[in-house]
Amino acid sequence: MAGDNKMKKIIYLLAFLVLMNLAIAQNVQVVKESPQEINLNEIIEIKIHISNPSSTEGEFSIEEILPREIEVIDPTKTFTKRNDALEVEFYKWVTTISPNSIKTINYKIKPLTLGEYSIGSTQVTYQSELFESNSITFRVKCIPNNQCEINEDSLTCPEDCSTGISDGICNYKADGVCDPDCDKEPDCKNKSRFNLNYIIIPLIILILVIILIWLIPKIFKKKEKIQTQKIKYTEHPPKEDPLAGMKNNQ
Repeated sequence: MAGDNKMKKIIYLLAFLVLMNLAIAQNVQVVKESPQEINLNEIIEIKIHISNPSSTEGEFSIEEILPREIEVIDPTKTFTKRNDALEVEFYKWVTTISPNSIKTINYKIKPLTLGEYSIGSTQVTYQSELFESNSITFRVKCIPNNQCEINEDSLTCPEDCSTGISDGICNYKADGVCDPDCDKEPDCKNKSRFNLNYIIIPLIILILVIILIWLIPKIFKKKEKIQTQKIKYTEHPPKEDPLAGMKNNQ
């Protein structure tokens, strides 16, 4: 009987410790932040805030998968792994956080292309529990120079590329501007989309046909003339001069 009571106390103690760990772990907060916009060729700093609500110091393992088309700035060391059949680059830290405090981990990267970048949730492991932060997005803008360049369009660089030019982006809306990248743009209904190829290609074909019509009869006439000359030569060979031999002897 005494042994059963002792076993029950041990079970209750273990259950209490598990519940305490879960309660502590559920209060761990991971928040990630970054600027919403930067210009191309600028460096962006990402901040990850991790809270330790426990009354004791804790060890936290952090993993951050990096987006593609970037240059790592600080820290420079990264790791690689397979994620959804793709090889990805990621940061990894192991750090201790003081009790009832928040620790911030910073890293810097340099985006290499225009447009929107997304970074998924940061994964933090504490006391065998996995916690995730919010995901973030930021936009890399162009540096306006009054020229719509190859890697720019009306979305990534509206300052240089208007919606009415051919930039590979369809801005389908009734704004009074006919976008040539849209098939059925409402502003293009009353505007004919002239294509010079519709005239050049038929014209080239017509010229080739005229040349062939002109050449074919001439070729056949020439062949007929040659054949006629051959027939005449065969039927009436040139006569020999009977005095040719005497002339040679003289």
